[in-house]
Amino acid sequence: MTDCVEIAITSDGSEQHWSFCAWDIRTGTQLMPYRHGGAPGAKTLQIINNQYVVAGHQAKPLLNIWPINRQEPVNVRYLLPASPRAVAVSPDGNYCIVAHAHSFNIYNLATGANMVTVSHHYGNITALKFTDDGSHFISAAHDCRVVVWSLAKTLLQKDNKMLYEFADYTLPVSDIYVGKGGMKALLAAASLDRSCKIYDLASGKMVLNVVFPVALSVLTINGLETELFVGDKKGFIFTCNLQSAPRSKEIHLHQGLLLDNTLKGHQKAVTCLSMSMDNETLLSGGEDDVVIVWHVKTRQQLKVIPHKGPITNAFFLITPKLMFDQSVALPVPFPMFHKTTSSRVDREMLSMDYTVKKRALRDRPETEPVEITVSGKVAGKANEVSETQRLEKVVHKLKTINRDLYQQSIRFMMADENGKAKGTPKQARKG
Repeated sequence: MTDCVEIAITSDGSEQHWSFCAWDIRTGTQLMPYRHGGAPGAKTLQIINNQYVVAGHQAKPLLNIWPINRQEPVNVRYLLPASPRAVAVSPDGNYCIVAHAHSFNIYNLATGANMVTVSHHYGNITALKFTDDGSHFISAAHDCRVVVWSLAKTLLQKDNKMLYEFADYTLPVSDIYVGKGGMKALLAAASLDRSCKIYDLASGKMVLNVVFPVALSVLTINGLETELFVGDKKGFIFTCNLQSAPRSKEIHLHQGLLLDNTLKGHQKAVTCLSMSMDNETLLSGGEDDVVIVWHVKTRQQLKVIPHKGPITNAFFLITPKLMFDQSVALPVPFPMFHKTTSSRVDREMLSMDYTVKKRALRDRPETEPVEITVSGKVAGKANEVSETQRLEKVVHKLKTINRDLYQQSIRFMMADENGKAKGTPKQARKG
């Protein structure tokens, strides 16, 4: 076990020793290797509620899920329409978006239902990201577009499910970044046309356009949103200070200006960038088979972690409490994914009841089970019939109460001063 607050999760394209691995960034020591799941594709490695890890296979139409404290994946095979190109899991762990080619599917993790399939992009999707409140998600693709979607409207297949569409690029968009603050956050996107554009999600307007001298492959911004980091196709990492307000929305940076703000360590294209929680350490991965840990202020390399193939995923993670507790058995509550897309009627009928024991927050263990009961057409015809009968009884009871109230009010209004009724209508209107 480690006392490190943050660890690093990395994967490469070789799968010689493991599918992906957890590292202690201070010493470069392996903490937990996860095996027998194939080589994860780029941008397909995600954490679910700090208890499970999901990874998309690089060459097969398959997702694998590991409990956070087990080296072997679960036996359930999560089949997909095609090999995943990007995966995003909602912050609450309820929905998983999987992109393949130019379309993406949204799955309900609790039921396995294939909620909706969206084909909007004309090129292969390169990145998917959720906002931190889970209300919206962003997709970027080779068709030079970045699209902001409403999750609720997309699930209901409404016409206005797309909130914004940014088509300000002349070459494919390679990576996106979403800040903190829900729909008041910043959205940044890097493109092969050498530009990195920053948008305000609340208004949908571009705030800043920074043009670099080389094609960009990946980007990230520190937690304070004061410094921008971008990686290029040649292995350089450029830093840009966002605190000084520019005179115009577009800034062109030449090689001379970036000379003192360049991190040189990779020999090939940079594929991954991640900033630590304290904004002092930067994690980078490249096609040269190495992961480098940088000290941001001094621009020095702290650790170089070699791998056996090009780095496909590398990011910081706050150390999960259960990662090194082998005595805890984490049951996987995610059923197999449905192959066919659910109809709109099925999605509207679907309801989920969560039964949680009422206990003090301090007394709740991290592995406390949650009983999930699913009803509706997705759960089966038997549940649908029983639910319909229950609702019919409730409606009949409400009609009886309404009729009695109406008759009683008529008697009260028709009563004389002595309390004797002058008469009642021949037939009371039914409620």
